Amino acid sequence: MNNETIVSSRPDREIRKTIISPGDYTIVPYEDSRCRITLSEIKCTNDGGNCEIEAESRVFSDSFDGNVLIGDCDCFIDRDFELALQQMCLGEVSEVKMVYRDGEGSLVKEISCKVELREVTEEQLISDWSWQRLQEAAVYHKDCGVKLVGEKRIMDAFRRFNKAFKFVTAIEPIDPELIDEEAVKELVDLKVKLYNNLAHCQLHYKEYDAALELCNKALKYDPDSLKALYRRCTAYIGLRKYEEAWTDIQHVLRLDPNDKAAQNKATQLRPKVEKIQKEYTSVIKKMFS
Repeated sequence: MNNETIVSSRPDREIRKTIISPGDYTIVPYEDSRCRITLSEIKCTNDGGNCEIEAESRVFSDSFDGNVLIGDCDCFIDRDFELALQQMCLGEVSEVKMVYRDGEGSLVKEISCKVELREVTEEQLISDWSWQRLQEAAVYHKDCGVKLVGEKRIMDAFRRFNKAFKFVTAIEPIDPELIDEEAVKELVDLKVKLYNNLAHCQLHYKEYDAALELCNKALKYDPDSLKALYRRCTAYIGLRKYEEAWTDIQHVLRLDPNDKAAQNKATQLRPKVEKIQKEYTSVIKKMFS
């Protein structure tokens, strides 16, 4: 025992685990398993000595209750800790180390702790879930993502929305004998919301092409989606496709003439569109003069 193994490694982060006491190798946590753990001997250090763990961490917070649902963490430290936990067996006690470095390879912080995996509640494989459970999971992760957006944790929100979308996709192809028409409408509405939310995240990082593609997918299901039209307009502006952006924002205003954000966007776009039209008219005149 006491052989250190590398759980995961990349240039900026390495996760290592050393078994202190082995467990039952036939029972290990996987995605959506519920685990009960005991943490002790928690240390966080860097070259300057002791340092703080990110406040967003739930696992390493004072209020942590010892319960971990694999795949349900948002803070990157907690997600890294989950990777180590998934390499443990029921009853195992191990020391876990997570080492973080900057772009130049200098130590940012090292977190170490002693972990005992006390309980593992095995769940059904996702492939065996009912469509209702998949829908509930998708809504749950979507709602978590919306909350994270409110906290301006856009990258964490993007992961939640993406996970929610995977659950929705797992329901397809939809069997009309199992899912009635009203439920199908709810699933489509959920999919449109997720496309829009993912587009919002992409726009935050100025990934205009990706946002445009997501908005197009949302509009395929709901051609009058105000959020999809507005966000596609924003993506077009980022790509300097002002005429396409103008068409979308005018569509929004036809649907909701009192939309203040759309009114402001149209005001900003108008000079650009008028300039393009003026230049186009000038070229046509020269061609036929």
